[in-house]
Amino acid sequence: MPQQPSTPQQSADVARRYIEAVGAHDLQTVGGLLGDGLSAIFAGGTLGRDEWLAALNRLLPALVRNDIREVFADGDRACVVYDFVTDTPAGAVPCVELVTVEGDSITQIELIFDRVTFAPVNEALARRAAP
Repeated sequence: MPQQPSTPQQSADVARRYIEAVGAHDLQTVGGLLGDGLSAIFAGGTLGRDEWLAALNRLLPALVRNDIREVFADGDRACVVYDFVTDTPAGAVPCVELVTVEGDSITQIELIFDRVTFAPVNEALARRAAP
């Protein structure tokens, strides 16, 4: 049976918990918030739930925390504006995630960020992974 559409407050709460859990490196909580059929869109590609969790896990070594600036919601959609704070030369990278919520599960994520600003994060992660 399909879940009822989320209210704006529910959508905002779930989206906030998700961003906070990523910032806290708590992928167990993140996984519990993601629906099985998750579609995560970023940088021109689309990932499923397990691929998204793996991508987040690869970023955690550089992530210090997420500093949420604003959360907006309309119906089952929430928008979280935050700084992805790293221990790399990139420092804090501004990000926006558009999150669709059904019940207590996230069914879609669209991540928007400046790839040029984020490049030092990827470079640092590559150096750290090199033998």
